[in-house]
Amino acid sequence: MWFIYVALFILFIFILDDFLLDKRQFKLAEVFNGPKRLPLIGNVNIFLNLKPKDYYDFVKDFMEKYARTGTRMARYWAGNQLELMVDDYKLLEKIMSNPKFISKSSQYGFLHGVLGEGLLFSTDQKWFNRRRIITPTFHFKILEQFFEVFRKHNELLMEEIKEKSKNGKPINIFPIVTSSVLNALCETAMGYEMKPQDSDYLNAVREVGHIVATRFLSPWLRIEFIYNMTEGKRKQDKCAKIMHEFTTKLIEERRKLLSKSEKQNLSNLDDDDIGLKKKMCLLDVLLQSTVDNKPLSNADIQEEVDTFTFAGHDTTTNCICFTLYLISKHPEVKEKLLKEIEEVIGDGEVTFKSLNEFKYLELVIKESLRLYPPAPVISRRLYEEVDFGDFVAPANANYNLCLYTLFRNSEVFEKPNEFIPERFLKNIPPFAFVPFSAGQRNCIGQKFALINIKNNLINILRNFEVNPGNVEPTFEINLTIKCDSMLVGFKPK
Repeated sequence: MWFIYVALFILFIFILDDFLLDKRQFKLAEVFNGPKRLPLIGNVNIFLNLKPKDYYDFVKDFMEKYARTGTRMARYWAGNQLELMVDDYKLLEKIMSNPKFISKSSQYGFLHGVLGEGLLFSTDQKWFNRRRIITPTFHFKILEQFFEVFRKHNELLMEEIKEKSKNGKPINIFPIVTSSVLNALCETAMGYEMKPQDSDYLNAVREVGHIVATRFLSPWLRIEFIYNMTEGKRKQDKCAKIMHEFTTKLIEERRKLLSKSEKQNLSNLDDDDIGLKKKMCLLDVLLQSTVDNKPLSNADIQEEVDTFTFAGHDTTTNCICFTLYLISKHPEVKEKLLKEIEEVIGDGEVTFKSLNEFKYLELVIKESLRLYPPAPVISRRLYEEVDFGDFVAPANANYNLCLYTLFRNSEVFEKPNEFIPERFLKNIPPFAFVPFSAGQRNCIGQKFALINIKNNLINILRNFEVNPGNVEPTFEINLTIKCDSMLVGFKPK
């Protein structure tokens, strides 16, 4: 008798799956290679026992198996949610250049409970309004003022490196660079110099990344009612409360401060008079901005400031750390960099203007970003079908653009796993190297980040002899490429 119940249960599963599945989407998805879909669960089984440190090998193997022929896209199903994986630069160009692909994928919604729908996550008119408001913050004259903040925190970072390297042993650079970058970001975003007692906010910003990465790797946790019952959800809510209370307090204090002085208009920047005004921060810009003649609410401002701090600290930290790690392992590159530093500034100080003269350093940073892109996968969501010619891109699917495997594709980059900065002296196809994304949704803060990255690298190399650690680091996913322990040796000069 039991087999009748089993048979009825299986029949129910198939009927329910057939009811929930988008037939049109399923038909269009069949042109893409991928594992066979199972009723209801899709391909959740392929994620079982997958650990963060294994994710990149998983993506590499998945793309090699399914995305190197035909449509150059691979697919899998998270339940009835279609996920398409792309790492062909020609397809990336079509996607990133198409205004119908402007929306971020549903996976970015994992962060809405903490960060709201700021510039990174919003779409349509809200995204356009916020982009217009925030763009003046990255005018080069404002960036020049931010440079003084970067310089201060770089000096503090070098003091900490010197102190921790006293015994001559390699040190783990990730936590100290993370703290330095995060402090600098908070000061440029909120006009506030972080204090030791503000560690709860800084820890909450870091913890959110770990929580969301765990959810990203577990498709069953994408179901809200399941996730809401987990310890991760409780930790996320706690982090959100800490971040919101801290930011809201600063917003209210800054609003009172600005109300006492003449408001500054950034809509028409004049290179001659910007320097006469007091230093600006992102928070000031938001407090003085309007949409449809209405000022932004505290909640609107809070989500932009928190997003800026959260998104900016990981990416900048990763680039600094991975670049130092690669330089330490390649003495010939280190010698060329030291020669360039001597030629450009000699014994003088690094200045905002001199940063543009470090051409070889730019090649080194690009190569570091190629091997270890801070955002290894970026995602878009399509809400209506798009005809690509060879196939029709399905609507209501997530399109995951796998920069990590694209940047190591031997069809584009010769000897892709080797560190060769000079490769960027040659022409590279458009969209084959887009570490800061591209198109309308390119990273608004890329110049901001590169100024901080360059300043840190130049001054560290001038003041320390950088050597590789004695243990190879292991990498894992945490929204960005992460490494809990990256050992680099520093010997003061």
